[in-house]
Amino acid sequence: MGRKKNIPDGWLDYYPIKDAIHEARIIPIKCPLPRSRFEGSLFDARWTPGDVMNAIPNLGLIVDITNKEPAYYDVNEFRQNGIEHVKIPCVGHHVPRDDIFYRFCEVLDTFTRQNSRNNNIVALHCTHGVNRTGYMICRYLVERLNYTARTALQIFGSQRGHPVERENYIEDLIRISESIESSR
Repeated sequence: MGRKKNIPDGWLDYYPIKDAIHEARIIPIKCPLPRSRFEGSLFDARWTPGDVMNAIPNLGLIVDITNKEPAYYDVNEFRQNGIEHVKIPCVGHHVPRDDIFYRFCEVLDTFTRQNSRNNNIVALHCTHGVNRTGYMICRYLVERLNYTARTALQIFGSQRGHPVERENYIEDLIRISESIESSR
């Protein structure tokens, strides 16, 4: 295997993309990296902004919830191709704060409203596209689309190809889901 040029820890362990969660018009992906990080490498695991756009022809918005500033990639690669880009910094390993989640909901709801007459989709990513990404998508499914936490987690794992791994995220989703259920 060739030298890894600034590839985030664990990044190579995750598939870049699998399937969309159509009811929410969102597809979880892992963070794309600039083409320069793969030049001269012998490993074949490239996942660049260009690869994202090729894999998702109806991509309308990419939401980056990494806590990396500036972003891992040049956001203009998306914008120059008519794809919106929104950055919502979110610290890894910790359950995302409510204000971060509600900002994500606002972005997703606005996009859905503005694109009600087309099939454009949102791609959401953190570094690996699993834990923060999974938490945000599952919480959206629970709070906005009335899924139970367990169903949301199962759907996310199936559509992403990797389950949410962090126990604190799973526990928080279950707590939120049970609170909603008990208030009905």
